[in-house]
Amino acid sequence: DETHCFAVSYLVEEEAHAAFEEAVKAYTDQNPQMGYVTKASLKEEFENMVTVIATIGIFLAAVIALIGILNFINAMVTAILSRRREFAMLQSIGMTGSQLLQTLIWEGIIYIGISCVIGFAAGSVLSWAVLRALNHVILFFEYHFRILPFVIILPVLLLTAVLTPALACRDVERKSIVERLRESEQG
Repeated sequence: DETHCFAVSYLVEEEAHAAFEEAVKAYTDQNPQMGYVTKASLKEEFENMVTVIATIGIFLAAVIALIGILNFINAMVTAILSRRREFAMLQSIGMTGSQLLQTLIWEGIIYIGISCVIGFAAGSVLSWAVLRALNHVILFFEYHFRILPFVIILPVLLLTAVLTPALACRDVERKSIVERLRESEQG
C-alpha cells in the first residue's frame, strides 16, 4: 500500500477568500483523505515564531542604531578635535563661541538629516524587498510599513546632534585661543 502526497497552493483575491475557503472545506469534508491549510491558520500556528522574529529584528535594529549613534559621536568629536586650529583661527578674527557651536550643531543636524533620508529610503526599500521575498517562502509573512521606529529615533538623533558638539566644544574651549593656536603650530 503506497501513500502519495501532493500539495497545491492557490493565490486568491482578498474578496474571494471566504467563498474559496468554503468550497475547499466542503470538498475536504466529502474527501476525508484530503486536507487544507490557509494562510490565516498558518499565521495563527506560527504566531510565536513571528513574535520571536520581530523581537530579534527589534534587537538588531537597536544594536545598529546604537552603533550608528556612537559612530556619529565619534565622527563629530574627531572632526572637532582635528579642526581645533581652524576654530582657533576663526575665533581669533571674531567668531564667538556661540557662533562656532551653532555652526557645529547645524553641521551635525545636516549630517543626521542626510543619513536619515538615505537610511529611511534604503531601509524601506530593503525591508519591503526582503519581506516580499520571504512571503513567497513563508506564506504568513506580510509587509507592514511602520513609521513609528523612525519617529522614535529621530529625536534621539537630533539630541545627539546638539549635545555632541556642545560637549566637545566645551572641552576644546577650556584652553585659550592663543594656547590652541600654539598647540597646533607645535604638533
